Amino acid sequence: MNNLINESEVKYFLYRIEKNFPNFVAGIITDKHGFPVASKISKKLWILENTLALSAIAKNREFIEDSKLVQIKKDLDRSKNYKLLILLEKSKDYKSRMKPLKNLIKGQDLF
Repeated sequence: MNNLINESEVKYFLYRIEKNFPNFVAGIITDKHGFPVASKISKKLWILENTLALSAIAKNREFIEDSKLVQIKKDLDRSKNYKLLILLEKSKDYKSRMKPLKNLIKGQDLF
C-alpha cells in the first residue's frame, strides 16, 4: 500500500529544485496519467498547469513550444508512476546542475 504524500514535503522538494536552478520557471509532479500532484509555477509563465501536466507524460508530442525554455523530464520512482517536469529559461550552466538534480531525485523518499 502506498503512503499518502505530505503536501509540505512535496512543496519543499520543488523548492529545493528551484534553488538548484536559478533560471527555474516552473515545475510539476504528475502521476502516470497526467494528474497534477504538485506544482510550482512562476507568475510570469503563460502556460497552464494542465498543459504542463500533459507535457510531463507526453512521449511523442510537444505541448510546449517555446524556444526560450528548456524542458527536463524525469521519473521520480522506479515503477515510473510519478513524473517530474521542470521548465528552465535557456542558460549555459543548466547542464552542470543536472548531477545535483539527479542526486536530489535519488535522495527523496516521497515516491
